[in-house]
Amino acid sequence: MGKKASAPPAPDYAGAAKAQGAANVEAARASAMLSNPNVYGPLGTQTVTYDGDIPTVRQTLTPQAQATLDAQQQVERRLAQLGLQGIGTAESTLGTPFQTQTGDLNTVFDLSGLPRAPVNAGTTAQEAIMARLEPQIQRSRAQLETQLANQGLARGGEAYNAAIREQQQQENDLRSQAALQGIGLDTQARQQAAAEQQAAMSFENQARAQALQRELSLRSQPLNEIIGLMGGSQIQMPQFGAYQGQQVAPSPIFGAAQAAGQNAMQQYGIQQAGINAQTSALGNLFGTAAGLYLRSDRRLKSKIVRVGTHPRGFGIYEYDIEGRRERGVMAQEVLPILPHAVRMMPDGYLAVNYGAL
Repeated sequence: MGKKASAPPAPDYAGAAKAQGAANVEAARASAMLSNPNVYGPLGTQTVTYDGDIPTVRQTLTPQAQATLDAQQQVERRLAQLGLQGIGTAESTLGTPFQTQTGDLNTVFDLSGLPRAPVNAGTTAQEAIMARLEPQIQRSRAQLETQLANQGLARGGEAYNAAIREQQQQENDLRSQAALQGIGLDTQARQQAAAEQQAAMSFENQARAQALQRELSLRSQPLNEIIGLMGGSQIQMPQFGAYQGQQVAPSPIFGAAQAAGQNAMQQYGIQQAGINAQTSALGNLFGTAAGLYLRSDRRLKSKIVRVGTHPRGFGIYEYDIEGRRERGVMAQEVLPILPHAVRMMPDGYLAVNYGAL
């Protein structure tokens, strides 16, 4: 029905991608140079040069800073030499098996020096008490027997025996009291002696532990001296800024190529729409003269966009049909309003007589 516009050539996406890669490389180089300027400070200078893409950073100290660094290095070197001298002493000390000069800790409680336990009557403290008690008991018994005889009581008689039994009970009470008193004195003496021995043993063990600690300190002293010498002086190097990069947005070459392609397709669409409009106008004129029916079934159309409204109420659209972009109406909308302007074609699709519209 009319001439067809020529489609624009496809963009060179591969070439655009290569150009984008080259732009990225140039952007990275520019970023490196912009982010790493030469630095001139009170302690020295730092300059950056490039051999191709390989950077070289040079740091140069001022005469005063260089002299300070040299002095620090000399101190560090002298301390290292002293450390070497101390290594021989440390090797000799550590190479000798450790043998303490202090005796072993006292862990056995010696009971031999304690007062004897009151196991048998008449021992230890009891012995002294009973030695004084027995003569008194003997005198008391003799006095009782003399008294009984003076009273005319015969030995073996009931009254005589009763008095003797009472005397024996008193004697047993005295002996029991003496035994208990002796046991208490013996126990108290034993406890006191044990506490004194325990205190002496604790003092002795404490003294031995202190002596052992002193021996261990003397053994580790050479090694500690070496460690102290090696850590006594640390070289302080003036600090310069580290080499760093910075992100720089590259030129959007690939995006520009895509935008150009999209713009070309839009121009193509505009041109094709103009051609379709001319074709539609010619078709209307031809249809008016000859009653020509054009296929305008909605089922044949795609990408439909309404662009206006006919005076009779149905819509006017732009759409794709049979590979063309055209403007027209939908047969399904015209049929209820102007049925005489719509006809069924042999292929089953509806056609519209645009001259009758």
